[in-house]
Amino acid sequence: MEYNKLYKQKLSAAITWLRFPLIFFIILLHCYSVVRLEGDHNSYFKVIYPFSLWIGETGVPGFFFISGYLFFLSKKSYKQKLETRFHTLLIPYLLWNAILLSFYLVAFAAGYPQDINYKSIADYGLMDYLRLFWDRGSYDDGNFVPLLCPFWYIRNLLIICLFSPIFYYIIMYARELFLFIVAIWWMLAYHNAFIPQTILFFSLGAYFSIHDVNPLKLVSENKKWFIVCFVLFAIADIGMHTIYGTSMNLQAHRLALIFNIPILLLLADTCASRGYSNSLLPNTAFIVFAVHYPIVVVLRKICATKFATASDTTHIMLYIVCIIIATAASLLFYLVLAKYFPKLKNILSGNR
Repeated sequence: MEYNKLYKQKLSAAITWLRFPLIFFIILLHCYSVVRLEGDHNSYFKVIYPFSLWIGETGVPGFFFISGYLFFLSKKSYKQKLETRFHTLLIPYLLWNAILLSFYLVAFAAGYPQDINYKSIADYGLMDYLRLFWDRGSYDDGNFVPLLCPFWYIRNLLIICLFSPIFYYIIMYARELFLFIVAIWWMLAYHNAFIPQTILFFSLGAYFSIHDVNPLKLVSENKKWFIVCFVLFAIADIGMHTIYGTSMNLQAHRLALIFNIPILLLLADTCASRGYSNSLLPNTAFIVFAVHYPIVVVLRKICATKFATASDTTHIMLYIVCIIIATAASLLFYLVLAKYFPKLKNILSGNR
């Protein structure tokens, strides 16, 4: 009993420790993906791939896994869980998208043409404005995003929480079979595959809570096996994308993302156990998640236009600089809010 209680405490500390690193991984991803460089930049891609995509794309699956685990770990009623997420997710979701929309409208009113998804705001009707809170005007085969693009994660999380009773019974009785089917769906799905990714990683986290299995305990007790899989798929993923490409690049990448998560749990547990933590950083995660994207878009557009003919070495350095500036600026924004506008900070962060 004490052994299980210890692992519950260790897992809680590990999850708290991971909150900011997972957001930082998303910044690594967006500093590559929001604006692509034109022309051949093969060396640039090969150098930054391990950071921008192998590590970077682990952020959102990691959050879905944690969200699924915590949702079903809670002993609150279904109604209470939805009420909580109304305040922690839905209100910030609506507010942040409305804030970004207001910037577009102010710029348009000041005489600067504003196009969103190739359509001018001048041609917008009421339904167009409402749709910005859902998919910016394009469904994109399920890879749709709201006006504040990274908030597709929050939108999808809200939807899957709404249908959580259905997932509870599927995961309870279909168990590993359901996870296997969704994993195959995700492996074979084209492009970002937001819908199967959401269902897979939320359900994977939920599986551990529903069946009363501590994921950190499981990983710790089978550490060698997980590390071997992590190393093998990391080598396969990075190698296939930077040395020798195959038709299985996407599948190798997605398998690597799955095995990144248990290793992150081990790493977080090690760091938390040894006191390598900062009580401030986990609290900044939501605000940094919300504000980093517009900052990154501006920085990457400057890099792509002002340094269009620069060498790959220069663009690698610019990628690093963008990461540093975007992270620092986002943290500074949080600190200003926390110090001078604490009530506003609480509202915008869902009282985190």
